[in-house]
Amino acid sequence: MKSAIKRIDTVFVPVTDIKRSEEWYLSLFPFRVVYRSEQEDYVGFRFNEPGPLQAGLTLYQTDSIPESKHLAFNFYTSDVDAVHAHFGQNGVKVSEIHGNSGMRFFDLWDPDGNSLGVVTFDEKWSIIE
Repeated sequence: MKSAIKRIDTVFVPVTDIKRSEEWYLSLFPFRVVYRSEQEDYVGFRFNEPGPLQAGLTLYQTDSIPESKHLAFNFYTSDVDAVHAHFGQNGVKVSEIHGNSGMRFFDLWDPDGNSLGVVTFDEKWSIIE
């Protein structure tokens, strides 16, 4: 039965203003909208790239953001310096770039204060045989 599970399909992020957050995420990430609930309290994104489906991101409307002490996930990039500069130039709150165990990464915060990460590492490093 384990082989029937193929990937992580969707990561859910709580937001207090779905329209504002949709605009923010679409302005910064290479996403396209692939789902919107009839009540407009969910909006789902996929990366705007050809090829096999990758994990998606879904924003959901909530009255308050649950407190979290850890990042829910990282975005991967091959150029962490350029992404960091781009976000900073667009008014996104970002941390400094840090390095550890062959990785370089930084944190950023969306309009609701959700903490997200951006990481880079040698992709060959991530394959364990």
